[in-house]
Amino acid sequence: MLDAIGGALSGAASAVSSTVSGGVKNAMLLVAERVIKEHTGKDITVEADGIPPHREEWMSKTGVNSLCCDDTWSFLDKSEGNRRKVEKWNERNIKKIVMKVDETPDPDLLDWGVCVPSWETGSDTLVLTWLPRAFNHTCNNTWLETSGWRSWWILSDEIVSGLQLYQLPGKCFYKSDWLDGFEDVDPEGFLPTSKKAFKRWFQFRHWIMFWYAKEQWGYNWQYTEKPPRLPDGSEFNLSAVLSCPSLPSLKMPNVKLPSLPGMPSMPSLPSMPSISAPSLSMPSLSMPSLSMPSLGSLPSMPERKMRPKNKWGAHGFVELEGMKVKASGKDIIFSNANITNFWETKTGSIDDEPKEHQRLVLQTTSEEQAESWKLTLMASGVEEGDVGGCCVVA
Repeated sequence: MLDAIGGALSGAASAVSSTVSGGVKNAMLLVAERVIKEHTGKDITVEADGIPPHREEWMSKTGVNSLCCDDTWSFLDKSEGNRRKVEKWNERNIKKIVMKVDETPDPDLLDWGVCVPSWETGSDTLVLTWLPRAFNHTCNNTWLETSGWRSWWILSDEIVSGLQLYQLPGKCFYKSDWLDGFEDVDPEGFLPTSKKAFKRWFQFRHWIMFWYAKEQWGYNWQYTEKPPRLPDGSEFNLSAVLSCPSLPSLKMPNVKLPSLPGMPSMPSLPSMPSISAPSLSMPSLSMPSLSMPSLGSLPSMPERKMRPKNKWGAHGFVELEGMKVKASGKDIIFSNANITNFWETKTGSIDDEPKEHQRLVLQTTSEEQAESWKLTLMASGVEEGDVGGCCVVA
């Protein structure tokens, strides 16, 4: 591979032993572009944006080496297991990779995070942001210096995750992915009741569907008649599927399991309350008092609801019993859904708040994925349709 890169870059090794003023060596970014083309067959521009001066040498060596190493592109190897990832990679049509640095990331990432991928649906740019832990591992040689010791980080998982190459087509037994447009409490809103649309990680476990603020591992499996092993490799266990270990203080509410395909029995309607007729006597026409009401009589502002502080914890779950599902373009619509929200109290405990007959209109990355969500839920007994209703969950 280096012979293919050689020629035009044969004299680059000595010229890139350190960084140039103003940023990462342009020659090393060119090396990365040439090597990436060897792996992918595509012309992909590589840029380094806003790199702090004290990280430039690391980026020219360890950062670029990480883009060049074979294992970073192993997901493109020709195998049955990679076939779907290759299809999605070609569909994304990435034309640019931008490397950045975040010296002060989310505290949850400090101990284990190395590189965070970022990609927006329809974009041709993948952003890879390096975190402080990555800099604990430093290489003294560039990719071109073959006589010395070279090292790198393997970025295959980050690329697969960031570009959502894990997405499965058609009917799935388990299915997990980011869905956009979920209306939730805005923790930074002006009012406690302020709301905002967020992207949330939905994790469908065949009998129940949880949602999270952070991506979760596991629970992506093509359809099979027999339940597959659990994500940790252990034998299937329904109690584990229905549990929520990310919130140890939560007493998981009882969950209505979906029935077999067919119309579920309808609950009995509550009796109508008695309605007393209003009095028809004329009101008094005396002038009301013009004194100002005391401020103490004004209604108090409701407290802002808070999602679990554990950023890896579930925010709630959706029951399948009685729910309808519809795919409309890239949208997936859940209606007549019974949804249970998880809220953290001031004492740190988790309260559950059930809501009935909810409707969610969420955006997937493609019509294929919207159809996949529909077929997947229908395989668990959810009926196709849209009964309308409100779209407010929080």
